Amino acid sequence: MAAIGRRLANAVMSDLLHRVRARQLRRFDFDRDEVLSRAVERLSRSRAPGAHSPLWTDARYGWGNEKWAAEEPYLAEVVRSAEASKGPILECGSGLTTVLMGAVAARRGIELHTLEHNPAWHARVVAALGHVDASTTVVHLAPLRDYGDCEWYDAPVDRMPNHFALVVCDGPPASTRGGRGGLLPTVREKLAHDCSILLDDANRAAERELIRNWSLALGGAAAINTTSRGFARLTIGGR
Repeated sequence: MAAIGRRLANAVMSDLLHRVRARQLRRFDFDRDEVLSRAVERLSRSRAPGAHSPLWTDARYGWGNEKWAAEEPYLAEVVRSAEASKGPILECGSGLTTVLMGAVAARRGIELHTLEHNPAWHARVVAALGHVDASTTVVHLAPLRDYGDCEWYDAPVDRMPNHFALVVCDGPPASTRGGRGGLLPTVREKLAHDCSILLDDANRAAERELIRNWSLALGGAAAINTTSRGFARLTIGGR
C-alpha cells in the first residue's frame, strides 16, 4: 500500500509540475520552434531526464498539436526506453516521439524505423527531422493495406533490420479495422526474443485486450500505467 501511495503522489506531483510549466509557456508566448529545438538539442548530447522534467512539457508545447501529441509521462517512458534499447527500434505511427527518439538514436548509433500511413503527417515529421541530427532514423511512408483479418501498415519488412529490441506502438488510428493488432501478424519475426513493446492509450478497452493477447502470444509480462490516456509496457522473455 505504501508503494502505491508513493506512485500516486509522484504522479500527482509530476502532473502539477507539467501544468505549471505549460501555463508559463503559454502566458509568455515562447517561440515554439525554439522551445522544441532546445529540448531536442539536449537529448542529442546528454541522457534523457526523469518524468518530472519540464523538458517533456517543453517538447509538447514546441511540437504543437497538444490535444493529440503524446503526453509527458508517455514521452518520458518512450525516450528513456530508447536510451536503454539494446538494438534497433520500430515505431508504429509517427510524431513528436519520432523526433525525440531520433535524436537519442543518432547519439547512440542505433536505428529507428518509423511507419506512417498519412502522407501529410509523414511530410511534417520528415521535415522536422531535417532540422535535427537524426541520421539513423528512417520514416517509411507505409499506407494501410488489407491483411485479411485486419488493416495495418504496408511495412517494407525486407528493408527493415532483424531483432528489433524496442517497439513503440501508437498507431494506426483506433478507427482502423483491427486497430493496432496487425503488429504481430506482420512483423513478429522481426522482433528480438527479449524485446519490449510500449503501447499508448492503454486505458482503452481495445488496447487492454491487445495487451492480454500479446502477453499470451509472446510469453511476456505487462505493466500498465493508468495516468491519463495510459500506456503499457510488455516485456518479452521469448517467443
